[in-house]
Amino acid sequence: MNLNKHIATLFMALVSVMTVLAQSRNPASQKEIQDKINQAQQQLDKLSPEQKRMMEQLGMSAKVPALPAGVSDADVKAAVSSGEGFGVPSKNMALIGAIPQITLVAATVPSYVKTLNGYVEKSIANDAKLFGQQVYKDFKVNNFDALAIGNAAVGHWTTGNPEVAVYLMGRACADNAADDDLLCNFAAMLSMGGAPHRAIPLLEYLGKKYPDNTTILNNLGQAWFYLGEMDKANEKLDKAVKAFAYHPQANYTQCLIEQSKGNTTKAVDKMKNSLSYSASLSKINMLRKLGYKIKGSDMRKPFKPDPNPLGLKNIIRPAAPTNYASELKLKAEWDAFEKQVNEKNSELTKKLQPYLTANNKKALETYNKIQGKTANEILAAGPTLSKNSDGRSVYAVMADINLNEMGKDGGMNYRIKTAKAAINALLKDYNAKKDAKIKELEKAYRERAGETSEYAKKGEDLGTDECKVKQLFSQWVYDNYNKPLEEAYQNYLHQLYIKITEELYWKQFKYTDAEFEQVKIGAKQEWLVAVSARYIETYHGETHCNAQQVEGSGYKLADFDDMHCKYHTSLNFGGGNSIETHCNKMTVKFNGGPLSGNLNYKSDSKGIDRLVNGTVEATVFEKSIGKGPLEASVKAGMGVEFTSKGVEDVYVNGEASAGTVSATGKMSLISGSMTGAISGFGK
Repeated sequence: MNLNKHIATLFMALVSVMTVLAQSRNPASQKEIQDKINQAQQQLDKLSPEQKRMMEQLGMSAKVPALPAGVSDADVKAAVSSGEGFGVPSKNMALIGAIPQITLVAATVPSYVKTLNGYVEKSIANDAKLFGQQVYKDFKVNNFDALAIGNAAVGHWTTGNPEVAVYLMGRACADNAADDDLLCNFAAMLSMGGAPHRAIPLLEYLGKKYPDNTTILNNLGQAWFYLGEMDKANEKLDKAVKAFAYHPQANYTQCLIEQSKGNTTKAVDKMKNSLSYSASLSKINMLRKLGYKIKGSDMRKPFKPDPNPLGLKNIIRPAAPTNYASELKLKAEWDAFEKQVNEKNSELTKKLQPYLTANNKKALETYNKIQGKTANEILAAGPTLSKNSDGRSVYAVMADINLNEMGKDGGMNYRIKTAKAAINALLKDYNAKKDAKIKELEKAYRERAGETSEYAKKGEDLGTDECKVKQLFSQWVYDNYNKPLEEAYQNYLHQLYIKITEELYWKQFKYTDAEFEQVKIGAKQEWLVAVSARYIETYHGETHCNAQQVEGSGYKLADFDDMHCKYHTSLNFGGGNSIETHCNKMTVKFNGGPLSGNLNYKSDSKGIDRLVNGTVEATVFEKSIGKGPLEASVKAGMGVEFTSKGVEDVYVNGEASAGTVSATGKMSLISGSMTGAISGFGK
């Protein structure tokens, strides 16, 4: 059997199916999706029995999945325009026509909130409503105020329970309709849930009170975007971006708009601005689809690096000698240093052994799984034998980008090579010239007899003045080689320190704890080898010219440290619910009751997958609170970026950028470019 030929044939068959699915525009209705499914199935039905069997061995089905029950045309439009592609919604004339024709003032806001709550209760699933009612009741019994209930609602939204969230936020607004933060967050939830027409009157009311507030401008722009009103959307989003150039959600949506017009360069710039503020896999994927090659400099570091990881700077070389006398004095220091470095290296090698043994065991297990199997069997078992890349955090993807960049010429590796080359050039030059220099000095300092004797005649060659030659040769070495060599070593150590530090920072996001322990041990050994490189010795065991060698040494090699990270954040939604980060570890603590398993927008009440993007900003210090709802450009705050994959990025701003940061007070939900989180909305 020619396996390659059969796989090629199968590949061509699958390409024809994918061509059917990719033809023409995106489907805009349930019927159009069903037509595509039928066309794709017809293509698969043409495959031979052998081709179908090979598909099954590769983990693929020859049956196209059916459309889930209960999917409406509105669901299709929401899904098509909601996520990883660049499509923008077409004008939704029905919802545009349904925008309430009212101009809210402070006195009429409570009655409008009451109307919205009635809409929410009719639209969300019954189990979500019952759960929300119970949670709200518990809050009131425990004397939670409207702000605390609203923060809990933001937490439910961020961690994947939009129906419970919008119910609680509506009740919080009813409790305090004068709180503009709550009103803005309620409007954001309505928009992202699929009811932007209901949110617009609230956002326009807030926009008049706070005309330059970027959160309100963004949320209003997103609402018009959802409705397909691109000009109105861009007008508001432009104002948000002009006020804050790196606004995460306004830039994201403007990227979609620009790409829909064919302005790829502008689309790339917009997405780069969004990515530089807060990261998500969808932003990275968008830029790749736009043909842009992402650089490490396009993304901020997830948290502040440890300034001295592993305590590398604690390992200090003894001083370099500057003449022969100082070499004799320092020799004992260098001998002790070298001995302790070798001992430390041996100790590290022993620590590494259990990890190497575990790696060998794992490799043997993998070998045993595939030993004696046919190519088809190995292909069929493939997914269980290789690490699944799905589910990697955005930080791991950022790590790959930065580590790959470090490995390219012109960057860090170039500087390392240049520093090494300078050292090697000096050593090569020394080895090429040293013999000639010694001969030159021996010739210049030969002694002759000064008087005639029975053993020697006047002027007879008595040999070289060894003391003088060694002194001058040593000084020649120090002046021409050891001094510049020490400078070259220090430059190399500086470049190596930067390299190791960067690698350690990014690799902690990429590897398991056990794998990272091996990385750290390897980094320590690499540093020890580099830092112990010795000067060119001119002492060879003899003492002469009255130079005194210092016996004994008090040198003590410093211990390595573990990596210390002082970056800790907590976005506290109240009631023991929070999103916490401890450097590269993120913990979501949320007591969702019967809905606690649904934390990543897996599906709505009809079982339909939804995609929702957004950002939550929260204050840390009261002085960072400006006029109106909290903005993305807050001077001292923290935020989270969330998508359909859940919470992806946690970051802190400005004055809150160091140490332990905890945000518990004012929060703003900054809506993103996706809609349709709640099936019952959009009516």
